[in-house]
Amino acid sequence: MRTLFQLGSIGLLVALLSGCFGGSSNGRPNPSVDFTTFVKAQIAATGKVKAPVAVNPVDFSFNDQNNPQAYDDLFR
Repeated sequence: MRTLFQLGSIGLLVALLSGCFGGSSNGRPNPSVDFTTFVKAQIAATGKVKAPVAVNPVDFSFNDQNNPQAYDDLFR
Protein backbone atom coordinates (compact mmCIF):
# COMPACT_ATOMS: atom_id res chain seq x y z
CA MET A 1 0.00 0.00 0.00
CA ARG A 2 2.85 2.36 0.82
CA THR A 3 4.48 1.70 -2.59
CA LEU A 4 1.21 2.47 -4.35
CA PHE A 5 0.94 5.74 -2.43
CA GLN A 6 4.53 6.68 -3.34
CA LEU A 7 3.99 5.91 -7.03
CA GLY A 8 0.76 7.92 -7.02
CA SER A 9 2.49 10.85 -5.33
CA ILE A 10 5.36 10.79 -7.81
CA GLY A 11 2.92 10.62 -10.72
CA LEU A 12 0.97 13.59 -9.37
CA LEU A 13 4.17 15.57 -8.83
CA VAL A 14 5.35 14.86 -12.38
CA ALA A 15 1.96 15.89 -13.78
CA LEU A 16 2.01 19.16 -11.84
CA LEU A 17 5.59 20.03 -12.78
CA SER A 18 5.16 19.18 -16.46
CA GLY A 19 3.19 22.40 -16.92
CA CYS A 20 6.16 24.44 -15.71
CA PHE A 21 8.53 23.46 -18.49
CA GLY A 22 6.42 23.83 -21.62
CA GLY A 23 8.21 26.91 -22.99
CA SER A 24 6.83 30.39 -23.52
CA SER A 25 4.88 29.95 -26.73
CA ASN A 26 1.56 29.23 -24.97
CA GLY A 27 0.55 26.92 -27.79
CA ARG A 28 1.04 29.58 -30.45
CA PRO A 29 3.80 29.47 -33.03
CA ASN A 30 6.44 32.14 -32.68
CA PRO A 31 6.29 34.84 -35.33
CA SER A 32 9.11 34.85 -37.86
CA VAL A 33 10.62 38.24 -38.67
CA ASP A 34 13.20 39.14 -41.28
CA PHE A 35 16.26 40.32 -39.33
CA THR A 36 17.30 43.00 -41.83
CA THR A 37 13.81 44.53 -41.85
CA PHE A 38 13.70 44.44 -38.04
CA VAL A 39 17.09 46.14 -37.65
CA LYS A 40 16.26 48.85 -40.19
CA ALA A 41 12.94 49.56 -38.45
CA GLN A 42 14.69 49.85 -35.08
CA ILE A 43 17.31 52.24 -36.47
CA ALA A 44 14.57 54.33 -38.11
CA ALA A 45 12.75 54.53 -34.77
CA THR A 46 15.85 55.66 -32.86
CA GLY A 47 14.95 58.71 -30.82
CA LYS A 48 11.19 58.06 -31.10
CA VAL A 49 10.90 54.82 -29.11
CA LYS A 50 12.11 54.80 -25.53
CA ALA A 51 11.03 51.31 -24.42
CA PRO A 52 13.12 48.23 -25.21
CA VAL A 53 11.76 45.85 -27.81
CA ALA A 54 10.97 42.31 -26.67
CA VAL A 55 12.82 39.91 -28.95
CA ASN A 56 12.68 36.70 -26.92
CA PRO A 57 9.44 35.39 -28.47
CA VAL A 58 10.56 36.24 -32.03
CA ASP A 59 12.16 33.80 -34.45
CA PHE A 60 14.39 35.77 -36.78
CA SER A 61 14.95 34.70 -40.38
CA PHE A 62 18.26 35.72 -41.93
CA ASN A 63 17.34 36.20 -45.57
CA ASP A 64 20.27 38.55 -46.32
CA GLN A 65 23.08 36.47 -44.84
CA ASN A 66 24.74 36.23 -48.26
CA ASN A 67 24.04 39.85 -49.23
CA PRO A 68 26.98 42.12 -48.32
CA GLN A 69 25.00 45.21 -49.42
CA ALA A 70 22.00 44.50 -47.14
CA TYR A 71 22.74 47.47 -44.87
CA ASP A 72 24.38 49.86 -47.34
CA ASP A 73 21.37 52.20 -47.39
CA LEU A 74 21.85 52.84 -43.63
CA PHE A 75 25.22 54.48 -44.20
CA ARG A 76 24.39 57.00 -46.95
